[in-house]
Formats: sequence, structure tokens, C-alpha cells
Amino acid sequence: MHVRSRLPNGRVSRWLLIIFISSRALCCAQEIPNLNWEATASQEVILAPSPPDDGNLELGHPSVSLPQPMVLTRPWWIDQASSQLGERTTSHAWELDILIAKALEHSPWIQSALVEAQIYGARVGETLGPFDPSAFVDSIFRDTSDPVGNTLTTGSASRLNEIGLDNRIGIKKKNFKGGTTELSQDLDLLDNNSNFFVPGQQANAKLRLGYVQPLMRGSGELYNRSTIIVAELAAHASEQESMRRIQEHIYKITEAYWELATARAYFRQNRRALGQLSELRGQLAGRAEIDSLQSQLWRADASIARLTAVQSRVVAQVAAAEAKLRAAIAAPELLQAQFQEMIPVTLPTDWKYEINIQQELSSALTFSPSVQSIRLNLQAARVKLDVAEQDLRPNLDLVLDGYLRGLNGQYDAGQSWVDQFTSGTPSYSGGLVYQRPLRNSAARAILRQRHLELKRILLDLDQTLLDLEAAVIEAASQVDASYMELSSSVQSTLASHLELEYLSDRWTDAFRDDTQRSLMLDQLLNAQLQLVQSENTWARAQADHMIAHAKLRLVTATLLAPFGG
Repeated sequence: MHVRSRLPNGRVSRWLLIIFISSRALCCAQEIPNLNWEATASQEVILAPSPPDDGNLELGHPSVSLPQPMVLTRPWWIDQASSQLGERTTSHAWELDILIAKALEHSPWIQSALVEAQIYGARVGETLGPFDPSAFVDSIFRDTSDPVGNTLTTGSASRLNEIGLDNRIGIKKKNFKGGTTELSQDLDLLDNNSNFFVPGQQANAKLRLGYVQPLMRGSGELYNRSTIIVAELAAHASEQESMRRIQEHIYKITEAYWELATARAYFRQNRRALGQLSELRGQLAGRAEIDSLQSQLWRADASIARLTAVQSRVVAQVAAAEAKLRAAIAAPELLQAQFQEMIPVTLPTDWKYEINIQQELSSALTFSPSVQSIRLNLQAARVKLDVAEQDLRPNLDLVLDGYLRGLNGQYDAGQSWVDQFTSGTPSYSGGLVYQRPLRNSAARAILRQRHLELKRILLDLDQTLLDLEAAVIEAASQVDASYMELSSSVQSTLASHLELEYLSDRWTDAFRDDTQRSLMLDQLLNAQLQLVQSENTWARAQADHMIAHAKLRLVTATLLAPFGG
């Protein structure tokens, strides 16, 4: 529906005109199934079916009653989104999900985050080291000559000359209960000049088995596995931190994608407006010899110059957005095609989503990396506290030891080793070893430290939950606000178009009145710039609406849900 009316003498305020046209646009919104004006300042609006099961999808001012289920969507520049902008010879159409998938595969930032988690995972193996079996071998040769002060040492010689070779081989292992087992085989060769050293050139074999088990401090599987448990919890917390970094990076890519889509929309809108202004300027130049004034040409040139300056900035925005996407994604096909035009083809959604705050809060509490990290840190602090409480107890160890032994002369080591098992009986011993610091200051200080660490983590958890709730509410509010901005920008663009169309009709009759002609030219140029600004605002609102949805998914940690994350 076109609004055609002539204002008497051109003296009605432009603001009254805008109010009149806006009210007409709102009242007639239901009567505009398809607006398609290609020749003049144009704006195409298509009424498309809304997606199912998305609640109330009405788009518009509350006073506008649109038929349901229909929603204003798809302005004219959307249909041209897949076409090239400039003079680059090659281009490639990219969907947002495809770019995100490639970033997950190629981005150095994401790979770095994954490696960080692997580093913490490797540290778990480090904590298993104390429980690995440990083999040992000792071999010591000694040749001594010592004076004697007792004839019972050597019998007659004044010095004890002794030569020996001590050999020991064995294995020991600590178990997860805290006990240590040691199995060793000694084989010693010894000879000296004492008259009482019988037999001479001795070969001494000894097979020993020992076991030490803590009964109080240091006992129990939880105590001895505590370092492993803490390392595993730290590895899981690192995975959550990596997930947070990855989701923030994906959000950054999403922002850059919609910034590119917005800048490309700006380019098309400005290019179209420049064409229309140039056409108007051509009309003025054609009538220069009849009734056009030089001042009118200057005004048209000024409007074209201002819009041309804006367009140069838009070109820079397109280049910057493409560079950001290439750097953030780092896929070979992007890096090897630096001069290839990137065309975003994912369409923005213009319908309203009904957001359940409680459901979003539940998702955030379930999946948020910050909450999961604190939960894991809380478990680790609880384990450390249990260890510190046990360290207050005294040391009480059960010590068991037994051995087999064989001895022969003439360095007959083989026979001595056999005699271990065939001669005599096993020797053994057992007992308890008790030790306790009188003040136990270190253990008490550590216990206090662990209590304070646990208190700090609980306070951090409280603050994190409060911040998370605030972030979810803010993100949900931004989604609603961005939708309202989108709705308002649609209505503003419709009104701006109707104003421009009205003024264009009046302009055709304005050459009969010099005073009216000058006024109408100013109004027409301003209306043309107002329309392109409204279109820019619409494109910006579309991007902000999509970015707000991505922000909500980031806050609730569901941004990677479509990719199995």
C-alpha cells in the first residue's frame, strides 16, 4: 500500500510527516504481504512461516497484529548474500557450522587447549612412580689395613688386613596400603689375616625378605592413593578449563562470522543507496540548464561523498572480519586462499525464542566448566584434608624380617647359595616401631591450611554460582532485547521506506516552486540517508540477535552441543 498525499505549501514539519507515515505503516502492516521495490529506494519483506514448537514468534511492535504463524523475515539483501561483492575472481560459500568444525580440527588455539589437558593427564602417571617396583644392585670392593688394640682380633698380628667384595641385588615395592616389601640376595666374599677367621676366604650368601607396614600415620589406601586422586581431579579440571577456552574461541568465531555477514549487508545497502543518490544527482544535472540550482547539486554531491566515505570503512570491515575468521580457524583451505572472498551463507533467524530461565540455569549448573572445575577442586581439597587429618596421628609401623643364609670357604659362592635352602632353618624377627613429634607443629599447620583452602573453595563456589546466575539472566535478557531491537529496526525501515516513497512522489512536482524544491531536496536526501541507516540497523540487529543466542549458549556451556561437545 502506498501513502500518497501532498502537504500544503510544504510547511508541515518533517517530524509530523514521519509520525504520520510510521502510524500508517503500523496500521497497514497486515496488508503488506510482499513489498518489492527494485527501481527506487527499496526494501523487500517476505512473510515466511515460523518454525514449529518455538512459542510466540511474532515480530513487530506490540501494536501490530501480524497473522500467526507468520513472521517478518528475509529482507532484500538476504537473497543476494551468496553473491560476490567486489572484483575478486574466486569466492567460497561457508556455513557457520562448517567453519566451526574446521576450527575444532585445525585451530592452533583449540589444539593448544587440548594439549594442556593432556599435560595434566600425563602428570597422573607421574604420581604412580612411588608405587612402581624398584630394582637395585650394589657391589662394593674394599681393602683395609687397620691397627688392632686387642690380640683377640688377629691373634698375633699388629694390624688387621682385610679384603672383601660385597654384592647385593634385589627388588622393593610400595603397595597402595602403604606397606613396603623388599626382597634381596646378598653374596659377600671376605678374607683377612686373623688367626680366628675360619674358614678362610669366606663366601657368604644371604636371602632376605622384609616388610614394613604403617598401622597409623601413612596407612590405608585412601592416604596412599591421595596424590593419584588429586592428580586425576586436576586433570579433569584441566579438561573443563580446556572446554571453556574452546567454547570461548568458538564464540569468537561466531562473532566474526556475523560481523562479516553484517559488513557485507552494509556494503550492499550502501552500494544501492549510492546508486539511487547518483541517479538523483543525474536528474539534477540534467535540469541544470532549466531550473536546477548549483546549490542543489552541491547538496547531492555532499550526500554521495558522505556515503562513499562510509562505504570505504565498510570495505575495511569486510577485510578485517575475513582476516579474523582465517586466523581463528586456521584451516589450510582458508590460509592458502588469502585472496578468495569468503561468503557467509548461514541465514539469521528472525523469530523469537521462548527462553525458560530455570531450564537455562539448570543447563549452566550441569555443564558450566567453571562450576565443574570448582566441584573437582572441592573434591581434591576434601582428599587433602583427609590426608592432613591422618598426618596428626603418630607413626606406628609393623616391621617383619626373615632370611636364609649359607657360608663356605675357598670363595665357594655357589655352594653357599645352595646351603641357604638346604642347611639350617630360616631366621626371622618382627616388632613395632613407634614415633611421635612432641608438638606436631607441622602437621597442625598443614591441617589448618587445608581447612582454609576448603573454606576458600566453598566461597568461590558460592560466588561462581551467583555470577553464573547473573550471566544467564543477562544473556537471556540480551536475547529478548536483541529481538526487540530487531523488531523495531524492521518497523523503522518500513516507515523510512514509506517516507522516501512519499517524498519521491512529491519531488516530481517540486520543480514548479523554487522554495518548495529546495526544501524537498533536503528532505529527499535526508530520507534516502535515513533509509540506508535503517537498513544498516536492521542488518546489525540481525547479527546481534544471532550473537546473543550464541552468548546464551556460551554461558550455559552448550555452544558445542551440536558437535558432540
